[in-house]
Amino acid sequence: MFASHHRLGNLRAVLDCNGQQAFGLTREVMDPGDMAHRWRAFGWETDEVDGHSMEALSAALSAPGAAAAPPKMIIAHTKFGRGVSYMERGEPLSQPHLARHRINWHYLPMSDSEFDLAMKDLDGQ
Repeated sequence: MFASHHRLGNLRAVLDCNGQQAFGLTREVMDPGDMAHRWRAFGWETDEVDGHSMEALSAALSAPGAAAAPPKMIIAHTKFGRGVSYMERGEPLSQPHLARHRINWHYLPMSDSEFDLAMKDLDGQ
């Protein structure tokens, strides 16, 4: 609200919108609804981009801001664990007592073998 009130047009912020928080899926714990609408209600301009696209993020961040204009919130839609197969599936490899769930890798510690698997997945991209 401060940034909007003072028309800080050169201010850019990025919101990682992956649909998760520590206790579950965002919509189940505390559904924020339409994030762009919420930020516009506070006087910010919004831009929604694919958070995995460096081109889209770079373009949104580098768009010139005018003095005395609203600040801009860049809502980056991402998939948690993208590119790491077991993370995308929510598979707790080294903790088989846990159920498969999307949020597992939002907070689980990573073992050395899981790290190696993740690096192999990412090297293959």
